[in-house]
Amino acid sequence: MYKINKTPESGQALVEYLLIFSFVTFLAIGMVKGMGKTMTESVGYIGYELTEILSTGVCPRLCYFNGFINQEEK
Repeated sequence: MYKINKTPESGQALVEYLLIFSFVTFLAIGMVKGMGKTMTESVGYIGYELTEILSTGVCPRLCYFNGFINQEEK
């Protein structure tokens, strides 16, 4: 039978790869969460602005968009 000599360095590469993988995974999860938060805030802001513009109009007269309730008659 063969005798296997175990040294303290025998699993070092595996541990290093696991640490690197966990660090990269941690960074990727953080980036995805950050991008999701940014997208949610952007869509909410765009929705709010569209609601404001389409429900109240953008100016009292000489509007780029015609037909708003608050637009003065010419």
